[in-house]
Parts: sequence; structure tokens; C-alpha cells
Amino acid sequence: MKNTLLENAPSDKKKRPIRCSHCSTTLVVRNGTYPRNDPQNDTEIRVQRYLCKSPECTWHSFSVLPAPLLPVIRHAYEKLFSCYAMIQKGINQATVARKLSLGRGVVKRLKPLCRRFITWLDQERKVTDWGFDPLLFWPDFTRDFSQSFFPERWIKLPSTQHEH
Repeated sequence: MKNTLLENAPSDKKKRPIRCSHCSTTLVVRNGTYPRNDPQNDTEIRVQRYLCKSPECTWHSFSVLPAPLLPVIRHAYEKLFSCYAMIQKGINQATVARKLSLGRGVVKRLKPLCRRFITWLDQERKVTDWGFDPLLFWPDFTRDFSQSFFPERWIKLPSTQHEH
């Protein structure tokens, strides 16, 4: 019989530590949750909020959305692909809206975003660590997505170069 007190118990922690969305430090602590509607099945989910403890970081709190929720746009990763595929096939806006359970105005606003998203995704897959399956690296993927599509939400740090 093995002595379980001396053996390492399997950890519940994820293999990849949570990192601050802005400064990438692992000096973070949990700071409650907030509700968010799951766009795929119309239920409420809880999203974990974190505090960054790095003194150099200009952000104080952040959250890591679970896959497949994308920040800001309130649509799931798969919904953008479905919308893009239907648009590419020439399916009209009303049909796309009906099939995705969205309003026609939402589909109209999603069309340019979908095109831009697919172009960005193809380019990013060539140069990033998350490769062809961003779901495996969801926090990194959503940070890159947010920085590319919503740069105004990211604070620009002053240059470290001296002016002459």
C-alpha cells in the first residue's frame, strides 16, 4: 500500500498560468466574477475577474473569457466563421440572420468584421504561437484579437527611447 501523504497529488491548476492581459505577468489574483450571456445557447455564464499585482502594470483588473467567447463583440468564435461562410456563398443577409438567430442589422455590422477577422486570422496563424488551434491558447488569442481590433482600449506606453 502506497503512502499518499508523501506523494504529489495531481493539481487542479491549469498547465498554463493566468497572465495579465496587458503586461503578461503571472502576478495575478482572482477578484470575483461577473455574468455574461453565452451567445451560443442563451444562458448566463460567470467570467472570472483578476487583479494584476505588478507595480509596473497600468491595468489593474482584467478577465480571461472562456472559449469560444470573444472580447467586446459579444459573438462566439464559431459564429464569425459561420457568418463568413454564408456571406462567401452569397447567401442574403435575411437568411444569414435567420440561420444564426441574429437581427439583420447585426448581420450587416458583422459582415465587414467577419471579412477582417478571417484575413487577420490567416495572417496571425503564420506568426503566432497559437497556430491553427487558437482554442488551446485562448487567453493569448483573445488578447491578440483585442489588441488588433480594439487598439483604443489598450493604453500606449511612452517610448523608452530618449529624444535628442
